[in-house]
Order: sequence, then structure tokens, then C-alpha cells
Amino acid sequence: MKAKYRYRVYSSALQKVALSQLFGCVRVVWNDALALCVDSYKSKSSIFCNLVYSNPKYCFQKT
Repeated sequence: MKAKYRYRVYSSALQKVALSQLFGCVRVVWNDALALCVDSYKSKSSIFCNLVYSNPKYCFQKT
């Protein structure tokens, strides 16, 4: 039997901004990785690359 839990988070204004930025970054990384997989599938080739570390767009920088 699987249990189901629901949580509600009441975040402050600063936390809302931080979460919004985090989920925006996650969405970009997910979409780029998905595009890489789709292109690899369409070309029927195997792509082995280190997407996160080879692309400076994904390097974490303090702003």
C-alpha cells in the first residue's frame, strides 16, 4: 500500500523569489537536456557528453 502526503508551504517574499529563480533554472536545464535527447533520437546516434560541466551556461555563479 502506498501512502500519499500533501504539503503546503507558506514562504516569505524572499523565499518566493529564490524558488522562482530556482525553478526557472531547472526548467531551462530540463528543456535543453530534452532537446539533446530528441536530437540524438532523431539522428539515431549516441551522444555522450557532459552537458552540465562542458557548457558554461550551466556553471553556477554568484550574482
